[in-house]
Amino acid sequence: MTTLLVVSLDTEEDNWHRSRDGVTVENIRELPCQARFFERLGVRPTYFTTYQVAIDPCAADVMRDVGDDGGAEIGAHLHPWNTPPLDEPLSPPNSMAKNLPAALQLAKLERLTGALAQSFGAAPTAFRAGRYGIGAETIGALVRCGYQVDSSVSPTVDLRSVDQGPTFVGAPLTPYRVDGHRDVRVPAPDGPVVEMPLSYGFNRGPFGFWEPLRRVLEAAPLRWLRLDGVASRTGLVRRLSLSPEFQSADDMLTLSALLLEHGVRFLHMSWHTPSLKPGLSPFAPTRAAVDRLYASIEAYLDGLARLTAFQFATVSEAAALWRDSCVQEYR
Repeated sequence: MTTLLVVSLDTEEDNWHRSRDGVTVENIRELPCQARFFERLGVRPTYFTTYQVAIDPCAADVMRDVGDDGGAEIGAHLHPWNTPPLDEPLSPPNSMAKNLPAALQLAKLERLTGALAQSFGAAPTAFRAGRYGIGAETIGALVRCGYQVDSSVSPTVDLRSVDQGPTFVGAPLTPYRVDGHRDVRVPAPDGPVVEMPLSYGFNRGPFGFWEPLRRVLEAAPLRWLRLDGVASRTGLVRRLSLSPEFQSADDMLTLSALLLEHGVRFLHMSWHTPSLKPGLSPFAPTRAAVDRLYASIEAYLDGLARLTAFQFATVSEAAALWRDSCVQEYR
């Protein structure tokens, strides 16, 4: 089976720190340059887009231009803190959609979906929660709004200490179905939404051995010893993600090789659009850092071509191909 590579971007406002006032979207002006880069490499991106980008006329024009050739997908990216209705206080736990009342999650998702449909001519069918703050009730809201694909799960990552976020420890590395009645880590064989997880893992395998060890090192009784930091600095075990913001090209290739060894044939690379404009994100403080981001992406793609035959797909295309492969296996 040819490996599928999904490239997705959290397409969002400039404000790295959560804000309802003074929201700007200047980074969206960098997308045409990135689109030319993508065209040269054959990338077919998925833009998970926030409400603040969708309602800005200039930003929406730019996004329509970069998506005009039909090679890109526009999905939904919910930032609860500045997506109406703003019925909740601006507090850290409320930045995670899962912590909001179910009715408010649904209302925000309906508002976001409507704004995207109005700006881009069609309602999105793929979703990612801001800060990956998804829960079972969020999945229920996705179903009610007609979504078919979610891409919020980050396997091996535990965000419970980060504003009461979710834990994805134990989640599958490969696509699976979810519903609104169980933990998002638990596959629902007949679930209406396909989960296309982000690509996470460790710098050595098998992951089934290193993930429990990492949990022990991070647990409260040992946390004061900072053994998890020692393990990372010494290279004993480091969590890796398929993101040029966090990892070098070599680290991303290490992760990809290990995921392929684990039988994963859907790789998912992701970053944030504010990192395309110097000074907006912590990952790209200077123009040189932005240039390094682009260089890292290209070096990774060159290296991946030597590891495996692969083709680009949007997140919804990849989900459809996964569904088709499941049907073929069943037959």
